[in-house]
Amino acid sequence: MSFFSDPIPYFDKWLEQGPALVETPDGQTSWMIARYDDVVQALSHPGLSSAFMPGGMLNHTDPPEHTRQRKPIARAFSTRRVEALRPRIQQITDELLDTWETEEEVDVIGTFAYPLPIAVICELLGVPAQDRNLVRTLSSELIAPETMVDAYGRFAVYVQNLLDTKEPGDDVITELRDEPNLVANLVLLITAGHETTVQLIGNGLLALLRDPAMKRRLIDDPILIPDAVEELLRFDGPFPTGLIRVATSDVVIGGVTIPKSSQVMISLGAANRDPSRFADPDVLQLGRNAHVAFGHGIHYCVGARLARIEGEIAFRTLLRRFPELALAAEPEWRESFIRGLASFRVRPKP
Repeated sequence: MSFFSDPIPYFDKWLEQGPALVETPDGQTSWMIARYDDVVQALSHPGLSSAFMPGGMLNHTDPPEHTRQRKPIARAFSTRRVEALRPRIQQITDELLDTWETEEEVDVIGTFAYPLPIAVICELLGVPAQDRNLVRTLSSELIAPETMVDAYGRFAVYVQNLLDTKEPGDDVITELRDEPNLVANLVLLITAGHETTVQLIGNGLLALLRDPAMKRRLIDDPILIPDAVEELLRFDGPFPTGLIRVATSDVVIGGVTIPKSSQVMISLGAANRDPSRFADPDVLQLGRNAHVAFGHGIHYCVGARLARIEGEIAFRTLLRRFPELALAAEPEWRESFIRGLASFRVRPKP
């Protein structure tokens, strides 16, 4: 079984050995950081640089450049702004799930998990509705190893054309129009702004369908759903291998010295299954300690609050409207840097 369909054996190996030089699932040789405490330390370590790729994209910068770029983006994704989106997110959710009412079987990914967050991020940023299918295609290709480079070039051309032709409006693109590296950062915001939420909904719903007791508990007591979203992010989050860094000096993590110039991979997925942090990590359990599905430190996901709101509304509405929702076929995992399902068919009603 491949890493993409079942990463747990890899996590177990990485957690057992601690920081070590390994062959990663994509065939590279890299230092792997997997234990929870080591991951938190690594994500805050000044000797591990994010600036290993050209282009100046926010997630590939270090302070002070990172601080300068992040401030206006974080302001654009303020708590007040994303909280104000709740009614619209609910409306989109209801409209998408209306189409399930007359169907015997549906694909969760194609009919709900993708359309919901892509509609939200496009409206928030100011991407035209007619471009959503193109944006979805470009984003999917951007996170696939074999198409990543070509997709980035085409995505950047699309974004630049959008900036050249778009009329000002009440949206994030207009607000950030004069910021540096805007093309690269809009590619990042569009992609990360929906892809991770797609997987939260898809992976999370699959986990609930495979745990009927937890599913029933949330149906009976929906006030628990925000807590469940946190646990679903921990249990099967979108970043199994996680984040790449480069050591700018010899760095000690978990008592192991990582030599200068080494590539370092930080596995958020493994950290979230570390039994020293989470008892019975392969079991869904509410009330856990804080996870690292959104990262940690200065690169903590700027859209985390938006993803949580979308997840809460999606699961609450799904479970309320379709309490008998059941798997129709064994789901298929895609091969991607972001862990998610290619196909996930369910029966909305008995």
